Amino acid sequence: PTLSFRTVELAAAAPAETFRSSGTTQEQRSVHFHPYPDLYRRVIDASFPAAVLSGAGKPAVLSLIPPLSTVPDSSLSFMIDHIVRKYGSEASVYAIGRRGVDTKRARSWLAARQRDGQPSLLLATSLALSSLLDALDRLDLRFRLPAGTRVFDTGGLKGRSREVSRGELLARIEDRLAVPATEIVREYGMTELTSQFYTRPFEGGEPDRFHPPHWVRFQILDPVALEPVAAGEPGLLSILDLGNVGSALHVLTEDLAAGSSAGGFELLGRAAGAELRGCSLTAEELQAGG
Repeated sequence: PTLSFRTVELAAAAPAETFRSSGTTQEQRSVHFHPYPDLYRRVIDASFPAAVLSGAGKPAVLSLIPPLSTVPDSSLSFMIDHIVRKYGSEASVYAIGRRGVDTKRARSWLAARQRDGQPSLLLATSLALSSLLDALDRLDLRFRLPAGTRVFDTGGLKGRSREVSRGELLARIEDRLAVPATEIVREYGMTELTSQFYTRPFEGGEPDRFHPPHWVRFQILDPVALEPVAAGEPGLLSILDLGNVGSALHVLTEDLAAGSSAGGFELLGRAAGAELRGCSLTAEELQAGG
């Protein structure tokens, strides 16, 4: 269970990186002692480009996810730093810091991309995206990002102070940035895993259905019996991640999901009694000075 990462040191070797989950109970955050950061980078390289990038050179990247220098124990920031460094052009920037989203810097980047006409990439949590869109609303600004620009959304629609509907977010992104829903890739991952799941919107896939890389398996389990349920039935998401060779290969999450006979799963929320957590909480904490 993911809960075990809060109290048990699960590591097959001496950790080279230590990642901690965001959440509302700071004293009981999950801790992933990761012995193999190079394996983590190889996992990213084997899945992220095919799932997110168009393959046409290195795009200019705008990250609304904090860099590792700001959140040194964040597995997501570790991932984003690697992506920006390896796949982004020299025009890539971070527009988030200790006080949250740097809207002035983000606006400057958006204007530059509108002028140069080259497809770009925006990396963000759902709430960080919403924060940027709020600023554009206040100023009544709209940007027309070039065709082929993609948005990488790591999720986290629910936060302590605000909840944003998925439909509302997609409509606002298209209105203010001119990026259609077919170019918005969602990612599902967690501190306790090394691998990530992605949606496949520009391949014609369902926009809310997550698919694993080929070295990952998942099951949807009955919360009481812990036996697999039929396709389409809700249950607890259970993941076998071979990227987790340094810790625990099989992780039982507290997330509710429903699998599809066509492959992949859709998230349905958190199990009853599960603690609110997620990458968007980090964005809220930064904006609040936490």
